[in-house]
Amino acid sequence: MKSLKSLIGAGVAVAMIASLAACGSSSASGKTELSFFANNTQDLYQPIIDAFEKKNPDIKIKFSTTNGAQAGYQQTLQTRISGGQLADVYVAPPEQLNDLVKNGVAKDLTDESFMDRIGDTNKAQSTIDGKVYSMSVTAWTNAYAYNKDLLAKAGYDTIPETWDEFIDMLKALKDAGVDKPYLEPKAGLGALVEGWIGYDSSKQSKSIDQQIGDGDSTFAKSYTKYYKEWAKLFGAGVMGSEVTGLADDQVRSEFAAGRLAVMPSGYWDVNTFKNAGINFAFGRMPMLHKGDTPFAPGSADSGYAINAKIDGKKLEAAESFLDFLSSEEGLKLIQDNLGLIPATKNYTPDIDATFTEPYDLYLKTGNVYLNTLGWPTSGRSALRAETFAQLQQVALGSITPAQATANLDTKLKTLS
Repeated sequence: MKSLKSLIGAGVAVAMIASLAACGSSSASGKTELSFFANNTQDLYQPIIDAFEKKNPDIKIKFSTTNGAQAGYQQTLQTRISGGQLADVYVAPPEQLNDLVKNGVAKDLTDESFMDRIGDTNKAQSTIDGKVYSMSVTAWTNAYAYNKDLLAKAGYDTIPETWDEFIDMLKALKDAGVDKPYLEPKAGLGALVEGWIGYDSSKQSKSIDQQIGDGDSTFAKSYTKYYKEWAKLFGAGVMGSEVTGLADDQVRSEFAAGRLAVMPSGYWDVNTFKNAGINFAFGRMPMLHKGDTPFAPGSADSGYAINAKIDGKKLEAAESFLDFLSSEEGLKLIQDNLGLIPATKNYTPDIDATFTEPYDLYLKTGNVYLNTLGWPTSGRSALRAETFAQLQQVALGSITPAQATANLDTKLKTLS
């Protein structure tokens, strides 16, 4: 679950261009103005924008973002498409790419020269009917961030290999006086379930989620056992129903303040935790059984797309921007400022020492899995949001894991 990547925005007061049919539009300064809509904050993107504008003094980037997490960005993106106010360049979530192509607002990037830098895995996630419509330059994996000092109170120095051993560690932390051994945010509940499904899928000719999407299986048949395992957290008393009200930033703040022992996280949090001055590292996400190959939620990141309705100088500027983002300079800036890990042919990232274990376990091996990629392309965002909504009800004790998976099957039928 990329979960977990909090995408906060300063309230957006940036007005978008009313009509993108016009070409060659320039600002009052005589520069070509290029609108850019992204799923992260302007303070993080500004060093990237500044470097691009320095190399391209005839182009001015007009940046906008949105409040909330990934689901909020996707909703706003759809609203802007419907209102004819889509930016010239925008971040295209893989869950929405099919709809973007159908709506004719994603330019075919297949033959662009900068696409030669992009690896096959990232291209595959951005491909519809044999054509590539977004440029994904980074990859992500979830991992468990852990406070070394708090774990030491219970005699641990790393995350255990199996789920039951992990729950035993959380119990030991509580017994040692750690009030908050483990938390997940409400929009990222069931953080490691996708890793379990990914491993089991790796042993089959078709992923479990592809089987569900194709009608060969159901959520009730395939997911219930995983949700029951996850629900052990509540039965063991190591995580409570309060998680149903916790946003990403609230969980992150508890960890940064040194009050939380373990949380699902990712490379994007490295700088935040370093700046907090805590003694931390990132570790594995436990598997169900000893000997299971480690898998974690992850995939290629959302790519950068160009609005197919622009041309002239705007299109040239957009292509220059994507060329810069995929250059060595651009990729280093993306890693340094956005906390994302470049995954291209032309750049080898320097991985922070705190993230070595998950990088080696998951990204170097390719052992990452994202359930939505197996679902029907129409409605992926809504179905993923429903998984979190159902797990919130499980956390509250309102429904059982079996009821949650049955409800997911009902939701899937409404999207067919």
